[in-house]
Amino acid sequence: MVQWWNQLVENWDWSVFIPEVIGKATGVAIGIMLSWFLLIRRRLHSLGKLQRGDSDDLLFQAHYLHPVANASSGRDCVQLLFRNVAEKRTVEQVYDNPAAAAIVRSLGDETTLDHPILPTQGTIGFEVLNDAAGWASGTLATSPSERAVWMFCLTAEDRKVVRKRCVRGFLIREDDLRKFHDWSWCRECVRTERPWHWFRVVALHRIARLWADQCRMYSGPGNQQSMPLVDNQSGHRRIIPLSLGLVASETPVCAAFEVNWDLQLKSFAANELTLEPGVWPEGLAS
Repeated sequence: MVQWWNQLVENWDWSVFIPEVIGKATGVAIGIMLSWFLLIRRRLHSLGKLQRGDSDDLLFQAHYLHPVANASSGRDCVQLLFRNVAEKRTVEQVYDNPAAAAIVRSLGDETTLDHPILPTQGTIGFEVLNDAAGWASGTLATSPSERAVWMFCLTAEDRKVVRKRCVRGFLIREDDLRKFHDWSWCRECVRTERPWHWFRVVALHRIARLWADQCRMYSGPGNQQSMPLVDNQSGHRRIIPLSLGLVASETPVCAAFEVNWDLQLKSFAANELTLEPGVWPEGLAS
């Protein structure tokens, strides 16, 4: 054994061995430092997104109108409640196509409080909306709750007034959405759970108005030649009915809050909003 070791030492080329060891050790050390740097950088990036309110979430939320007893206005008032009805998912989990996920995010950045619905256009926009509706319907297909018709649309709230960046699938019953068509009713009869939920009241009012415009546009008889597989869908409906099994009512988590609309609209610059009185037009079918 000693003889073998002596022969190995005598024949060893130290001029090659030492640089090789030093070089490999240096490479390993640099690799470890770069890995730690990238890990810390990724963590700081994620923390920054959290602080800014940037989110990759896609939420599906149902809206309920809960009666308010002894309202100060003397009218039949309701408290607006909204609840998540499906497990939180990222955009990529709902859209397995990376291009579709990127489109959804970019469309979410284009919305405003006055136009809260994602501006989907053409075949791609139709597919983006249809995929989200299909995911919601499939997720709630096994629900034990009685099925009913809910109106569905994809929305994103204005980043100028809401910190949280998140795409949301709004669900609301047809009769309830019709009530939001009248801003006078929204202002006088709708209460919220939290002070900042007044944004949602405005959004639902604008959605109801856009829905009325959509109903007028598609009030005529359907075109038998217009098929989803061949039509470009440039003017597809962005508010669509879905048959879903959701709970019929919800319970408030706090007392009804009466919004001071004079103060809120003045602070927001009301000239950027279109708030219109007037009940749902008689005879206008969805």
